[in-house]
Amino acid sequence: MTTLKSQDLPFFFVFPDREDAREPAERAERQATGARVLRHPSGRPWIVGRWDDHEFLLAHAGATMLALVGTFDLDQAELTRRAALTRSAADLGTTTRSWPGSFHLLASVDGEALVRGTAYGSRRVFTTRVGDSVLAGDRAAALAALVSAPVDPIAVALRLVQPLPVELAERAMWQGIEAVRPGEYLLAHANGGATRARWHHPPTPELPLETGAARTRAALATAVSVRTAGGGTVSLDLSGGLDSTSLCFLASQHANGANLLACTLLLDERVNDDGMWTRRALEQLPDLGHLMVPTAEVPLFYEGAFDPRDRWDFPSRITLSRRRAVVAQTLMAAKGSRLHLTGNGGDHLFFGAPNHFHASALRHPLLTLSRLRGYRALDSWRWRAVLAQLADRRGYRAWLSGLSVRDSTPMAPDTPRLRWSAPLQVPSWLTPDCLDLIETELRAAARTAHPLADTPGTHAELADIRASTEDMRALDDISRLAGVPTTHPYFDDHVVDAALSVRIEDRVTPWRYRPLQVAALRGIVPARSLSRATKAEATQDAEMGLIRHREELVSLWTGAALGHQGLVNANAVRRIVTSPTSPELRDQGLMTTLMTETWLRSATTSAW
Repeated sequence: MTTLKSQDLPFFFVFPDREDAREPAERAERQATGARVLRHPSGRPWIVGRWDDHEFLLAHAGATMLALVGTFDLDQAELTRRAALTRSAADLGTTTRSWPGSFHLLASVDGEALVRGTAYGSRRVFTTRVGDSVLAGDRAAALAALVSAPVDPIAVALRLVQPLPVELAERAMWQGIEAVRPGEYLLAHANGGATRARWHHPPTPELPLETGAARTRAALATAVSVRTAGGGTVSLDLSGGLDSTSLCFLASQHANGANLLACTLLLDERVNDDGMWTRRALEQLPDLGHLMVPTAEVPLFYEGAFDPRDRWDFPSRITLSRRRAVVAQTLMAAKGSRLHLTGNGGDHLFFGAPNHFHASALRHPLLTLSRLRGYRALDSWRWRAVLAQLADRRGYRAWLSGLSVRDSTPMAPDTPRLRWSAPLQVPSWLTPDCLDLIETELRAAARTAHPLADTPGTHAELADIRASTEDMRALDDISRLAGVPTTHPYFDDHVVDAALSVRIEDRVTPWRYRPLQVAALRGIVPARSLSRATKAEATQDAEMGLIRHREELVSLWTGAALGHQGLVNANAVRRIVTSPTSPELRDQGLMTTLMTETWLRSATTSAW
């Protein structure tokens, strides 16, 4: 069995069944250390890449070949049966939606090559063209290295503002590389060219709470079971929060013979109650192995912000917490863990976005008024601002056309959140040329833009999920480099579908804490743990990290790549970083600039 070395990240390229695709395939095999090759029935190269055998399943029947890459619960016999039933590659785009897990589906059928990722972005597909052949892969960075694609300076400029409208956030970071949207598959034809088609649509939120809770419970149990099925040692986060706590209780019921080991980073309990909730959960998990990391051994934010080994497809906020993010994985790798589960994604499914009540204001005015009163009490919203946002009935395209980097206003804590997205956060250190680039792209995007859903709430929810799965892919990479792959069951397609299928009024409310999650885990997680209605946050650690690692951050702005690109006034950033209490650091401007700078520094390295 082949197992990747920790310094070798997995990847794959898919080549169409064409003679002119042979040369780039052979080049990919030469350039990538440890690359393997699978061939079409014709003998031409089909897949070139690196992968662990336990994350790859291949089957063929006649002229049809199928491969799964990732986490799945199908066996060889079932995949072979599916291959025998396949009549066209396009059919696979929709007929395999019932398979649980998180994986890419690859197919070679009668000369056509299909590549499909996941519905919400955990596993992406990127594409480029070499002559008349359309190539695909799971990593834009690897494709860019294969074809020597230059970095796209406009894409870099766009990443300096947040939250980036989804049309621009989907833009690949290299010229000539394109991103296939989550929920779409790519079909490369033997006669040249390719088509894209949608295989997944988010569910309509129409299920009552109890029905949706049962579906969510089953989906989560399956997601956990798929990951423990291989036995061995499986590790988990146990922060004390409801998301990781729920996974630990689910794993204890669906261990499948795996040895379970949880890890807790103990934060300052004077301002953080995670430790108390962790100890309460452990009282009910006597068979769960557990490791507690003392506060003094938990890195602060900004430690090790730049690592030249990064090969991320997009800039990621994981830059800010690189060392902190993989403390558990490093320790678990030393304990022999083969896979580490996190609770990432629970917030996105169960908190609920108040934006939903913009759409309900006309159809359910009394319900909307009640919910908005609650959010106003929690977040000190002003009625005048609430009413102004409710009165703004512009569609998505009109709203997007009204955005401008020239008149953006920072989002205060008491700003209502009822629009398609939060206001743009535009750092003061962007150059005039950078602002012009961004403004031009905003205007162009607004002319053809389509929202991810018909209402601001669902659109914002889906955009947030996509942005977060993007970060999780970066976390997956640094986790593998730390010695153990990381996985995120809450972001599995079936789990997200189940949660988003519940009626808005049942799962989004300021009056109850995560009602869908509590209902779904009742009877699995003890009532005492389900009663938690607080969430720890790490603002103090972030501020301390900025102070402690100030010199490291200042050094990044000597010879800054963004400065050389003419996008950022590096001297202004350096000055502000030396003043951690500067008002200009109150929003996410430093975060977006830092993660884009570190990405740009490593993106020019072509080694795979």
